[in-house]
Amino acid sequence: MTFRRATDPVALTVDNWIHTRVVVLNASYEALSEVTAERAVVLLMGGVAEAVADREPHFPIRSKHLEIALPETIRLRRYVYLEHMVRVQDESRATLAGVLRRDSHRCGYCAERARTVDHIRPRSRGGPNTWSNLIACCAPCNTIKADRTPEEAGMRLLWQPRAPTHLATRQRQIWKQMACDCKRGEGSP
Repeated sequence: MTFRRATDPVALTVDNWIHTRVVVLNASYEALSEVTAERAVVLLMGGVAEAVADREPHFPIRSKHLEIALPETIRLRRYVYLEHMVRVQDESRATLAGVLRRDSHRCGYCAERARTVDHIRPRSRGGPNTWSNLIACCAPCNTIKADRTPEEAGMRLLWQPRAPTHLATRQRQIWKQMACDCKRGEGSP
């Protein structure tokens, strides 16, 4: 299994190998994600993962006392359970609580504390309850904007609303847990 990105360097050198991408498989050989070669080497050296396939042509990574081949794919030694998560897209239906959490309870127009949400394209004009059309909003800004678009009200969005990225958050939690396990010596099978 090879995942190749257009950003991967064609010819590996001492200066650019660290930025190449390495596929990470779960212990059950299911693809989880891609990481930088630097992160993959840390996982290998910590005993958290093992190399499944080395990069061709052979590219050695050397330290004072060790030499390993730059991997193309690594496999975690311990199974990482990932709960089934529904893919959330910008046009997926959103909730008031979800929008407030995504925007950290900050108004998308003035950055003050927000307790409600605003439809960027008003509902009266067919604006949907989607992640890309809802933004956290304080009461004064919501009153000023009323039943108009931000442009009509002379207001500017401070950020473009998007669907939240739960997978990225979950992935960071997994890597953090694995790093803690490695430090305690639990990285080996």
